[in-house]
Amino acid sequence: MSANIEDAGDLGYRNPIALPLATLVELWSAAEFRSRLSNDALEGLGGTDGRVLWELGFRGRVRPGVLARAMGIGAPSISKAIARLTDRGFIEVVPDPADARASLVALTGEGRVVARELYRVGDDLIARLTSDWSDADARRAAHLLTRLAASARAMVECEAE
Repeated sequence: MSANIEDAGDLGYRNPIALPLATLVELWSAAEFRSRLSNDALEGLGGTDGRVLWELGFRGRVRPGVLARAMGIGAPSISKAIARLTDRGFIEVVPDPADARASLVALTGEGRVVARELYRVGDDLIARLTSDWSDADARRAAHLLTRLAASARAMVECEAE
């Protein structure tokens, strides 16, 4: 499934950050991984539904199309997920105050509880993965990853203009 980090030269990566980062993205993006996290947080919550709750917790109220693009899924899939999560009382569809023809998807109070649980599961996972790291190593990694994320966000925002 994942590439072996020691074989990075065989894959053509020259930057020492590229393969470990690609490996993490692959693992974090894998349906089984997302589903496992969701099921740990709430019995019976599938990967797509868990990701919708995670995204709404991260982004706040958004239009369904924005949510679908962020998740890389189509309109039918996001519509089905919204219907399932609305039926469970985790999200609500509300009018967009900026455009009466549009709607926004938002977490309900119960949905915020579930989203918090998903984030807790993520925190626990990182704690397990870094349990043998020193506090200094963890702080340094957080600092460097924050810088990397800011650079990536700036690149995306610049290209979107």
